Amino acid sequence: MTMLKINAKGLRRNKHTAKRRGQGMTEYIIIVGLIAILLIAAVKAFRNTLARTYNTANDRVKTQVTDQINTDDSSNIR
Repeated sequence: MTMLKINAKGLRRNKHTAKRRGQGMTEYIIIVGLIAILLIAAVKAFRNTLARTYNTANDRVKTQVTDQINTDDSSNIR
C-alpha cells in the first residue's frame, strides 16, 4: 500500500509539471507570434526606406565591381 501512495503522489507531480510545461510553451509561442507581427509591421512601415538603402548599396557595389573590371581590362591591353 505504501508504494501505491508514493506512485500516486509521483503521478500528481508529473501531471502538474506537464501542465506547467504546456503553459510555458503556450506563452513562448504567443511571444514569438507577437514578435513576428511587430517585425512584419516594421518592414511594411519602412519599406520605402529599406528599398532605397538596398538599391543604393547595390548600385555602389555594381559601380565598384565594374570599375575594377574596367581597370583590370585596361591594364591588360597595354
